[in-house]
Amino acid sequence: MDTDEEINVNDSVSEHLYPALFQCFTIIICGYVAGRLNVVSKSESKGIATFVGTFALPSLIFLSLARLDFSIVNWTFLGAILLAKGLVFFVVVIVTLLVSRPIHLGQAGIFAIFCTQSNDFALGFPIIDAVYGKTHPEYSLYLYLMAPISLAILNPVAFILMEIDKQRQSPQTVVGSQHLQKLKMLLQLCKGVIFNPVLVMTILGIMGNIIFQHQLSVYIEGLLDVFGQSFSAAALFLLGLRMVGQITRLRGPALILPCVLIMVKLIILPVVMRECVSTLDAGTNQSETQSLSTYAFLYGTIPTAPAVFVFSNLYHLEIDLMASSMVICTFLSAPIIFLSAEVISINQDYADQIKKFGFELSIVALIAAIWVFMVFTLTKKYKRIPHRLTLCLNISQILLAISMLWGGPSNSYSPTWESTMQQALQLFSTYSCLLWTSMLTMGLLMLEIRGPCFVVTLWPVLAFVAWGAPGVMVGVLLVATRADVTSDAADAIRLCVLFFCITLTTGCLILYARFRRRDSLESPSALDESSSLVENAEPTSQTQSLSNFEGMEDPGCYGTITATPSPNKNGNCCSNDPNCNNVLPASNTNDIEDIAHNERDCACPPSRKLKCNSNAPCPYLNELDQAASELGLLPPEQSRGRGGQLLKHTVLIISYSLMMFLGLTLTAWKMMRKDQSGVFIEIEFLDTAASNGQALIMFILFGLDPEEIFIPILRYIKGKWHGADTVALPAVDDLKFETKHVCDQFITHHLDRCKEAIAKDTRWRMRTYRNVFRGSCLVRWLIQCGLANDEHEAVTYARHLLDGRLIAHVNNAHHFTNSTLLYTFK
Repeated sequence: MDTDEEINVNDSVSEHLYPALFQCFTIIICGYVAGRLNVVSKSESKGIATFVGTFALPSLIFLSLARLDFSIVNWTFLGAILLAKGLVFFVVVIVTLLVSRPIHLGQAGIFAIFCTQSNDFALGFPIIDAVYGKTHPEYSLYLYLMAPISLAILNPVAFILMEIDKQRQSPQTVVGSQHLQKLKMLLQLCKGVIFNPVLVMTILGIMGNIIFQHQLSVYIEGLLDVFGQSFSAAALFLLGLRMVGQITRLRGPALILPCVLIMVKLIILPVVMRECVSTLDAGTNQSETQSLSTYAFLYGTIPTAPAVFVFSNLYHLEIDLMASSMVICTFLSAPIIFLSAEVISINQDYADQIKKFGFELSIVALIAAIWVFMVFTLTKKYKRIPHRLTLCLNISQILLAISMLWGGPSNSYSPTWESTMQQALQLFSTYSCLLWTSMLTMGLLMLEIRGPCFVVTLWPVLAFVAWGAPGVMVGVLLVATRADVTSDAADAIRLCVLFFCITLTTGCLILYARFRRRDSLESPSALDESSSLVENAEPTSQTQSLSNFEGMEDPGCYGTITATPSPNKNGNCCSNDPNCNNVLPASNTNDIEDIAHNERDCACPPSRKLKCNSNAPCPYLNELDQAASELGLLPPEQSRGRGGQLLKHTVLIISYSLMMFLGLTLTAWKMMRKDQSGVFIEIEFLDTAASNGQALIMFILFGLDPEEIFIPILRYIKGKWHGADTVALPAVDDLKFETKHVCDQFITHHLDRCKEAIAKDTRWRMRTYRNVFRGSCLVRWLIQCGLANDEHEAVTYARHLLDGRLIAHVNNAHHFTNSTLLYTFK
């Protein structure tokens, strides 16, 4: 009988769930195609947004609340849902306010709504009806009660934050005393909140339910029903319209924030909902509580509602980010929903299958971890900071994979000496991976605050904590449990380690983001950090910005590269460009060691600050270069990939933080000895994949770097094939007429002025190059001086100059590119 019921449930899921998701995705794609073909212009899309936010959504909210029968409500269950959403809501607000600099209340509000409001009506109802339509038909009605939790309780808090931010951003039209301005701002705030159509219709819907006894007039119901039915199609179509031109912008750093928001919505929120319902014991008995907690988990996996995008339009907050994040969230929610729906009715023991899956995944993870270890060793990344800490984490991952393979694919355990050692190694490597993630985050924070010198000094302490503490814990566990490492004590220790690591990692990551944001804001001419998140540009360090702004050499810390300014640096069209200071190595970006500040302790100790803050070249730099070799680090000129490496480490830490959250949930669930079926199987599967496959994330981030692996291999093959790594230029007599004309015009009208503007003496790899410039600097000079309209034309123009022998690479190893490669005038 149970098998037949399970088959019927799965058939119902396939019958209703697939069509519902197909309809939503098709409407989104139609909107995107209409916007791409300009069938609906941007100005016309504003009218659609106004209709959806002012008429369709409020009508739907009013109808849902006014027609609901409150007599069949499980208020304990709704209280648990409110508690779960409230916890996630306020945590997102607090974290956003801590990270943002300056404080951005509107951003905190819209992010909190994104992470807590689900698409209850367009996607939620068909999903819940497909799974519970035959067994628990009342679960579908709860959607109309859970929606007001966000709309009437949590969202108004976000609306207040967004309204305050809106009033702060709007110009003050009335000049008066500060007291009157604050009073006017309060009145405008109250007016914006009170007359918000979504909030007003939520309150009116509850009042209408009380007045009409959830039986509306046929005229009112018929009118509002027409508006409400248009909401889903119009909102999804509008969502597709807003995606035009935004998909290509989601690359590099621009993916971090959407991924974090989606991770909170699709993984953290369902787990918190499930635990809150289970903790409050929402059902009348254990079986009903288990069913309600599973239902809460499934409800949490429903993607974000299109109404969030409407709110972002109303307040003009993160419109493009919300549009992109919502579409990605909807697509990524599909496999999670399917997996959750499939495991709900499963009560079988899947321990052997999960163990076998972990064993097979460990084989791939071991290969990936060894590859990353080879990359770090052969490219000497282990001599850089923070890569030295990352390598230690990689070693722990290798030990974890070895211990998993040593244990074999079976789930049996016999108390032998060999099995005890295998379990001890597995526990040691598991604890070590968790602690090294926290130590890596702390290392990044100290690197931003104090610099690489301090982190190198701190490295032995971090290594002692991340490797010594697990050894002590495993040793005590072996002695206390008489070599029985599979006892509950192991789970208790893992729970404590997980709680400590996730707290430390989250705190350090928030502080690191604040310091990074502060450095970006304090730098007068540095690139805006938000622009780098969208355009994938790498922000310049504060060292470069200050040196450009003050027209002097930066005194610097270890990792700073000095440059001799051009005598005529001021007064040319490129003098204010922070990218025209040739203080960077000849690579695409500069490494974390290049981060330095004038006031950092590691840069200039008290006895050196007077010299370091003078206008003359810092005499401390030579001593720092000498100290680099003593510390075992690469010289600063050999550092590469600053922005990319910072981004990669940030993504690595965020991914491992999610892994720790899943492990914390699973371990707590096991220790409380709750039902271990259904959703528990899904979480255990995700935890096994995250724990045993964590080396794959590091492999993707650090093992596939083309600059470190593929480009050197191609350069080596090129050198062997051609005999030398040099540029083959056409003969002078064979130059095109266009090339000769460009060179003649440049020599006659622009050569001297260009030399004065961008040619400088630059020190790189322990050498000083006279009168050189970066390729990107010449590109910007050509654009700013009107010789090219964009970067493509500037690169073409510069290649004519290189073919005509007016410029050349310092080592004659590269043709002209828009990069940080060094070139010189001939």
